[in-house]
Amino acid sequence: MPNFIWPSLRRRDVGPAGALGRIIHWLGVIAAGLCAMLAVEFAVEGWAMQLSRDLLLTAIVLVLGTRAVRYVLARE
Repeated sequence: MPNFIWPSLRRRDVGPAGALGRIIHWLGVIAAGLCAMLAVEFAVEGWAMQLSRDLLLTAIVLVLGTRAVRYVLARE
């Protein structure tokens, strides 16, 4: 199971592009967390269900997309 969560070992020597990829990834994860919290709030309130679904979809796309950027730039 750990190989699915983190498929390869993290490297220390990723260079400037890798550092940028890591920064983009973690900023995307933070933005996705905020989107997910807003989606839950809207779902609890019950008045913006479509917006809640859109925010959850956006959170998923942000996490996977920024993870892909990290793989490309940091090669990990």
